[in-house]
Amino acid sequence: MIVLSRIDDRLIHGQVTVGWSRFLEIERIIVISDELADDETQKMLLSMAVPENIEFELYTVDVTASKILADEYVKDKTMLLAASALEFHQLIVKHKVEISELNLGGQRYSGGPHKINESIQITEDSFQMLKAIRDLGVEIDIRTIPTSTKLMLFDVYPVPEL
Repeated sequence: MIVLSRIDDRLIHGQVTVGWSRFLEIERIIVISDELADDETQKMLLSMAVPENIEFELYTVDVTASKILADEYVKDKTMLLAASALEFHQLIVKHKVEISELNLGGQRYSGGPHKINESIQITEDSFQMLKAIRDLGVEIDIRTIPTSTKLMLFDVYPVPEL
């Protein structure tokens, strides 16, 4: 079962492997990236950062969606992890994958106008994708680690009036 869907541009790092994985007893981490899925060097480097008791997979958005929709992840406690909102927007909007909650983790400065907090600054495109995801009923929280207070993105950073 998918127990965590997280956006974090650092992908595999301590907060994921120690904080979230241990707290949620994650058995499988799936990195979703069209850019990295065919890069064997990146796949190897990412896999080296995953604890040996956790399975690791790296797929494109399309492959991930097909596996989720085919119920391939109903047995293991699974974390979906992507570097940006784009991958989850495609999963949820394009492929109709049902995700009830999305955790927004680190998004380093990229010139984006939306500074959510010290570790999250997003572009206008990402902001619009997150709004579209939210509008489909997905709760989007911002927490760096699982024991942090759960804050809802659009409560902390309301949609600016136009």
